[in-house]
Amino acid sequence: MGRKARKFLRWLLGILALLVLLIVAAIIFKNPLLKTVTSWNIRRNTGLPTQISAVDLDLANSRLRITGFRIYNAPAFGGSVLVDIPEVYFALDSQDASRGKLHFKEVRFVLAEANVVQGTKGLTNLEDLKQRLEKKNEKVGHPHTNALEFAGIDKLVVSLGKVNFVDLQQPQNSTQLDLGVKEEVVRNLKTSEELENWATALLLRVMIQQSLTGAAEQSKTRTLEKLLKQLK
Repeated sequence: MGRKARKFLRWLLGILALLVLLIVAAIIFKNPLLKTVTSWNIRRNTGLPTQISAVDLDLANSRLRITGFRIYNAPAFGGSVLVDIPEVYFALDSQDASRGKLHFKEVRFVLAEANVVQGTKGLTNLEDLKQRLEKKNEKVGHPHTNALEFAGIDKLVVSLGKVNFVDLQQPQNSTQLDLGVKEEVVRNLKTSEELENWATALLLRVMIQQSLTGAAEQSKTRTLEKLLKQLK
């Protein structure tokens, strides 16, 4: 699918990383109304409906597990699920966290589904969300998350499921991409650069696997290219 598809997937991971930071802020500041506050915080920053089924917070060990985490698209993009994350788990180094450093002993992240929607005006939901976040940053910023310095992940376990591409202008162009990443494990990521390099390598591998599926994927590739034009 080429450079544009890889760029889109990096965009998706970037948005997910922002959501992770918003969640992590809650564990660091140890708010007793964690579930409600986390949902409200994400809704406030994204302007999108957010649902969380359950939150399991272990303050003594700085561990947080969230299940049934969903963010929904705006009505202009059909109101469907933007991201469906069955589980996200963090185990923080509490001493580093107290110094404003994000050192994760373990992170587990499961993305079941993401929906990329091109609206009737030609804008995708990701582009719309990017604009929302940029405007929010211009107005109020994110003091809690900006103050956090990434200090590494000892163990990262990632599962990535399906990405649906929905074209509201021409529904016949809608298609689906199965990333097929199941419990990918990486250890001892020390810097944000190492994390980015690992993510890039993972996405490249996914793209290669998709390109090997044969000629039957050519129409899907053309559709993806069309939907991703505005990510230049």
